[in-house]
Amino acid sequence: MESTFTLLATDRQAQILFNNYCVKLMEFKGDKESYPENEIIYPWRVTLRHKEELGKLRGVYSFEKLVSII
Repeated sequence: MESTFTLLATDRQAQILFNNYCVKLMEFKGDKESYPENEIIYPWRVTLRHKEELGKLRGVYSFEKLVSII
């Protein structure tokens, strides 16, 4: 199953998600002037492939909340 949602994460957290989970697409939606400062939390649009048992993921998730779900 695939879900598209907004992730609130630092650049480093987004990279961890991209490298370790089945991310199909990740798009940076933050302020390009301050990118990439590792301590600032940015919005990312993410398309994630995941187990069907989780159901459709929608809305806005923090990195910690998303990792605890998947």
